Amino acid sequence: MFGNMIIAAQSRKLEIKEVLAHPLGPIPWTLALPDGSLRKTNKAAFARALEENVTPAETIPSPSACIIDGMCLVQKMKGENKTFAELAEHALLLALHEGGQSVRIDIVFDTYWEESIKNAERCRRGSDTGVHFKDITPGHKIQQWRKFLCVTQNKTTLIKFLVEEWKKPEYRKKIGNRVLYVTCENQCFKINKDSWEAVLVLQSSQEEIGRA
Repeated sequence: MFGNMIIAAQSRKLEIKEVLAHPLGPIPWTLALPDGSLRKTNKAAFARALEENVTPAETIPSPSACIIDGMCLVQKMKGENKTFAELAEHALLLALHEGGQSVRIDIVFDTYWEESIKNAERCRRGSDTGVHFKDITPGHKIQQWRKFLCVTQNKTTLIKFLVEEWKKPEYRKKIGNRVLYVTCENQCFKINKDSWEAVLVLQSSQEEIGRA
């Protein structure tokens, strides 16, 4: 291979340093592994690098807003032997608790695209091998919570269910005097104790939609 590179460099009058500056393979190694699969990223390391020079605020001024990673909120919950209605109530109360005294709480859920880097990683982990829930009913009891969350389609179905439940009057009254903004796929909904409305259509090709 190196002999061919030298011949090519000489015939085309190229500098060897310039030739060796490029990846010696069919694909960029920063993006993929030798077997052709996409390289897994370490987002936690990136997050730590961003937080290194940031000093946490000792006090939060009022009025304030709180932004919550919706799927992180769901992953922290224990859904085993709970009904989906109980899960929806618990998730809302947990979000309101994390929001503290904030007058506005934004719950931002991920979207799950079939053609994405993250979906390739989920397929590698076998995320499509579990039981798929096309519809979720409030009274259905969850038997295998972690296996349920391993299926990408179930996450999308669960997000839709949670948002639809939170729109109901019995959930809205728990919000009190605060305002809740929550994303669901490419939409954002504003929910308060009196009503709810769709306020924004999100345009993004990324799985993490970061605005509400």
